[in-house]
Amino acid sequence: MATGAGASQYSIVLVVVAVILARVSWRTLKSHRGTRFSLGRTYFYTAVYVVIGVLFSGLSYAEGVPYLLAVPELALAAAAAVGSYRYTDGRISFWRTPDGTLFFRGGVAIYLVYLVALVLRLAIDLAVLGPSAFAVGTAVTLAGATLYATMGADLLLTFGVGLLIGRGVRVARRYGRISAGEEKLQGAPNRMRRAEAP
Repeated sequence: MATGAGASQYSIVLVVVAVILARVSWRTLKSHRGTRFSLGRTYFYTAVYVVIGVLFSGLSYAEGVPYLLAVPELALAAAAAVGSYRYTDGRISFWRTPDGTLFFRGGVAIYLVYLVALVLRLAIDLAVLGPSAFAVGTAVTLAGATLYATMGADLLLTFGVGLLIGRGVRVARRYGRISAGEEKLQGAPNRMRRAEAP
């Protein structure tokens, strides 16, 4: 009975993890190809990915990671957000289709860093702790190489979270400038123009 319950819990965890990774992968692909712009969607996805990153990094403190790691994590997230804000300015492009729909793309490297960090963080927990890593109220203490690997993955994930925050703020600022007429729209990428041609 316990084995069946454990297998069922493990299956649920794997499904949830697969859905999260699939969604982040899809957003990564969309940021490369271009997607219809929505300010609300930009805020929503940035917030969701920040919450996911903070949640999995936060689990580490219950697994034995020292609370003092929060200080470098916060500093790293802030530095990554500032760097990302500057980096993405020249790498994000907006354009309108003939029907007036606003599209944008760019900042793929940021999503890739976040995705790799999230996969690494989840892989460590699933490989070492199994589904009990995500169970509420389960006391697990990491030690040795696993503890250091978790700390490293947390730092990378925090870095990815900061990058996404900076990207989200930059996208919103660029949209504000476009709406105010302070920035001219670029032409559609060649691939998009070919797709729109009759």
